[in-house]
Amino acid sequence: MQIEKRLACEATVAISIGAVLLAVIVGGTMGFDAGQPSSVTIPFATERTISVGGGPIGVVFDPVNNYLYVTLEENTTLLFNMTVINATTNRVVAWIPMSYGVMTMAVDTRTGYVYTGDAGSTIYAVNPITNRVAWTVPAGCPQGCGPEVQTYDPVSDQIFATDLGNNNLSVVHNATLVTSFSVGSGPNGATYDSTNQDIYVANEGSYSLTIVNGSTDRIVGYVKPVYPGPGVTFDESNGDVYVCSNAIQPGQTNNITAVNGTTNQVVAVIPIKSYCGGAVYDPTNDYLYVTDRGSPSNSSWLSNVTVVDPETNRIVLSLPVGLGPIGINYDSANHNVYVANTYSGTLSVLPQLFRVTFLESGLPPGTNWSVALAGRTFSTNATSISFPEVNGTYDYSIPAVNNSTGSPTSGPVMVEGQSRTIGVEFSNSSSHKSTSTFLGLPVWTGYVLAGGTSAGVLVAIVVAVRRRRKIRPGSSAR
Repeated sequence: MQIEKRLACEATVAISIGAVLLAVIVGGTMGFDAGQPSSVTIPFATERTISVGGGPIGVVFDPVNNYLYVTLEENTTLLFNMTVINATTNRVVAWIPMSYGVMTMAVDTRTGYVYTGDAGSTIYAVNPITNRVAWTVPAGCPQGCGPEVQTYDPVSDQIFATDLGNNNLSVVHNATLVTSFSVGSGPNGATYDSTNQDIYVANEGSYSLTIVNGSTDRIVGYVKPVYPGPGVTFDESNGDVYVCSNAIQPGQTNNITAVNGTTNQVVAVIPIKSYCGGAVYDPTNDYLYVTDRGSPSNSSWLSNVTVVDPETNRIVLSLPVGLGPIGINYDSANHNVYVANTYSGTLSVLPQLFRVTFLESGLPPGTNWSVALAGRTFSTNATSISFPEVNGTYDYSIPAVNNSTGSPTSGPVMVEGQSRTIGVEFSNSSSHKSTSTFLGLPVWTGYVLAGGTSAGVLVAIVVAVRRRRKIRPGSSAR
């Protein structure tokens, strides 16, 4: 298949067709952790699927017409096309014949035009109204290249496309090639940082990110060492750029790396067991999604999406999808995340996740505490713990910490289309032994003091009476 030829630019993968479900739930102290997370299998809501046929590779949402665009390779004919899906009804509304080798896409959100590149040095723009190719743009590589459209800069109104083989970044505005220049070895992914208006390009061959100013189209910096891959996305809540690596040989390790967009420094490295196909950030729930394309340990395709909490930079969940997930995108209208499953011929609609957050008060700063919810336990030394959940009712419990007990200690929580927050107030357990007082003191202390005082008064009265009896009239007391 053509996709295997394209992936041969990265490395050769021995493919065994079989679905492998990996569910990763991480406990322990939240925050930066370079250790391998533990694996726990849990039941979870299954995703909905849309049958698209062929081998879906890339997926993108167009906010202008609320349509999804999916690039597909027909397994038998090796023909490529673009399938258009109504994101409201999840029905296919059009097929657009495309050239050989189209894969990744990006949308000009001003006009709604959808851009993609083929294996013949050409970038295409699809009209969102007619769903036909409106124009083609040469990628600016005389020796021939396969441009892969990666991201869109709404400020400069430009599309950016990487070329894995020629190490170039091509910049397109409407139907015009603005410029093309070298950025690093093996560029294979890019994202736009809306905070600093820079483009971050993942260079697999040089283990770095190239930073390009979106307005001047000039390189302004590098981040290294980073082990990047095709999945690059920006988290607008914390200003970090996330990139997942693509090491596919047995014995190699993979990571999701977080880079601060202000300092351009690596702030977290999250180990993963797979090599990725794509990444996207969901601004509704503030979670990061990474497609687990395959396993370097046994060279097999996988069937899951890893969910990362950017607030703690920890893996919090693994969602099942189809075989060989690569492309992934967020639908800003319906708040859905879509995944292109290359070897299942389907598009997965992931279940919507909502945060169930527990906020702690009363514990000394830095104290480790935990919450168990729906069979999972998360712990932290920070003041909040969050769980990703779908709609439903879940039981939770909060263990005591040293001599402190939380209030509430347990109960149900209902998730109905929005996130939930539960406050937990810890207080010392001994203070709950008795709340009544006597003489302004705890009751047992008051009784002891009262008993001693009463006995002393009684003795004083008896002595005084006996002395009065001994005093005769006319005599003086001494």
